[in-house]
Amino acid sequence: MRTILATVIACLLLPSVSVTAESANKQQGVSVSDSEQKNPQTAKNDSSNNSEESLDFSDTGRPGQQTAGESRGNCANFAQIEALLPVSKSGTTVQGHPSFWVYFSDAIPQASQVEFIIQNEAREDVWRVRSQLDTQPGYKKFTLPETEAPLEIDQWYRWYVKVYCDSQVASVQYVQGWVKRIFLTSQLDLELKQSSHNPHIIYGNHSIWYDAIDELLNSYQSNPTDLALEKDWQNLVGAKGVSLQLLPSIGDSYKADNP
Repeated sequence: MRTILATVIACLLLPSVSVTAESANKQQGVSVSDSEQKNPQTAKNDSSNNSEESLDFSDTGRPGQQTAGESRGNCANFAQIEALLPVSKSGTTVQGHPSFWVYFSDAIPQASQVEFIIQNEAREDVWRVRSQLDTQPGYKKFTLPETEAPLEIDQWYRWYVKVYCDSQVASVQYVQGWVKRIFLTSQLDLELKQSSHNPHIIYGNHSIWYDAIDELLNSYQSNPTDLALEKDWQNLVGAKGVSLQLLPSIGDSYKADNP
């Protein structure tokens, strides 16, 4: 008799337990059928598709003042200079000692000097050096030396390239921008290690401007006639948030300097 009674009670309780479990799953946002049908390969494909999205440098994440701006002084008959930057005049890097590129459109007077400056947000100098400027036009790179302390992660810095036409400090043209060093994630590190070619594409897909443009221009200098690099250049300077399409590629500059 006790056995029959226990069986009846168990049958009555089963629907209640099932409903309670189903209700708990709904509250947690879990669907049993969805979990069972989830295909790991589909998730992998989704991740791969995300890495192929169009390049976008429109959002730097810089709060407050979005841009350091770009200014030109009163150097008479001096070539136009342009910093290779997104429209926001700011970007990120994973390098402790990053590089910055500036384009000089024409020959530079013999007496000219260039000053490269990096400052923290309190406008304190991190690096400042002034030297004679190469008189040839084209793309020129300015790098924080390895002998100096690296940029701190998650900190914004302002950088300048100033050109002095003569000994007068007032006779100067300059460009400026912002840079923030970000943490090198394990995902990005893995992608860079798995692909020894074209790291500029990987940096570009992660919207890391300074490293993407530096890697591309370094490759371009070694292979100025590489059509694949020419295509990558067009994609980068024409990306969302970038407006540098009017600048010549290094390939074109190379041809002009070497007829």
